Amino acid sequence: MPSLKIKDATIAYTDAGRGDTVLLLHGSASSRRMWQPLMERLAARYRVVAPDLIGYGQSTPWRDGLQATDHDLVATFAHELGSPLHVIGHSYGGALALRAAMARGNRVTSLALVEPVAFPVLDRVADRAAFGEIEAVASRHLELVAAGDLDACAAHFMGYWIGAETWAAMAPETRARLTATMPKVASEFRLLFRDGDRYDARRVSVPTLLVRGAATTLAARTVFDRLAGTLPSVDLVEVANAGHMLPVTHAARVNAAIETHLAQIEADTIFDAAA
Repeated sequence: MPSLKIKDATIAYTDAGRGDTVLLLHGSASSRRMWQPLMERLAARYRVVAPDLIGYGQSTPWRDGLQATDHDLVATFAHELGSPLHVIGHSYGGALALRAAMARGNRVTSLALVEPVAFPVLDRVADRAAFGEIEAVASRHLELVAAGDLDACAAHFMGYWIGAETWAAMAPETRARLTATMPKVASEFRLLFRDGDRYDARRVSVPTLLVRGAATTLAARTVFDRLAGTLPSVDLVEVANAGHMLPVTHAARVNAAIETHLAQIEADTIFDAAA
């Protein structure tokens, strides 16, 4: 298993296939394993790189005081992998991908954002219901982590994103593993809301695929709408009957949309070179 040292963190990642590079960024309380079906689908045509974000999978566990951040992780991979670089992210990984395109636009060729939790794009006044919803979720999450009640925090967080019944039906060992990640998720909430001025989607010039589930939360749905109306070059896909975890629950539909997006970028590049 390859790994990369970034400050005081060791990042585990999968590197498969050959061709233009696709960087896959998973969401909160997840790991690179969620992308396995997409990796297998793309590896015949692309070099696919999928890291475990800090605190997840086989990367350095989260702890207070870590110098390395997920922004450092994305920036380092963008530098190491070079161009062309297609960045695909789900949820928190989608927010990281969007911010990377703003900060390192000359290295990013295209984006595919699946339910990106880029909450700073919400308008506190015009989107007050959506912003209030996610602000309440984040505030309660931080309170429960500070109190050390990780079981209640996980039930709160996962209940919001996937539903209380789905959470309760998970195997105890799976719930325990996810529960242990709640302090890292708290740090992600802090990072997202602290970096609010760094999410001006008008600065993203690369072609972008934006995907959401039709049955997602109000906050995620409103982020999608904001980005759809702001990104200069965007294609939109909505997956019927899908919620926030659609890369897992509706993998075939999501992965087909991503593959089509990448193929269109490749076709456009060939056309431009021949013109």
